[in-house]
Amino acid sequence: MADQFTLTSQPVRLSSPGKQALDQSLEVSDYDELDVLLGLIAVEGTTTGVVVKIITAMQKDSESGWVDLVTFASLDGPDKFDLQNAPAKLLKYIRWEVTDLGGATSVTVTIDGMLRRIR
Repeated sequence: MADQFTLTSQPVRLSSPGKQALDQSLEVSDYDELDVLLGLIAVEGTTTGVVVKIITAMQKDSESGWVDLVTFASLDGPDKFDLQNAPAKLLKYIRWEVTDLGGATSVTVTIDGMLRRIR
């Protein structure tokens, strides 16, 4: 069975690296794997490559314990999309983190995908 998810209810514009708020983390404990579609909707300035990660943890009460699940690093211009799969590494929660704008003044991203149960 598969269910659609959205990590960004609307496009998110960032002018510096940042993370999705802890209280907006998505619980994924009922699922075994996910496909993530990242859209780099807009870039202000130029970029050598925006780096966006999907991170996962067992709790959403602190910044402690979050680990990388999926890394997008090849998006270098507006209207670019990338799809990645994260099999069997999910913890209880996921959220996004932009770690590098690649020299851009700001970027706008969307993150959606599908969650799957293998069991």
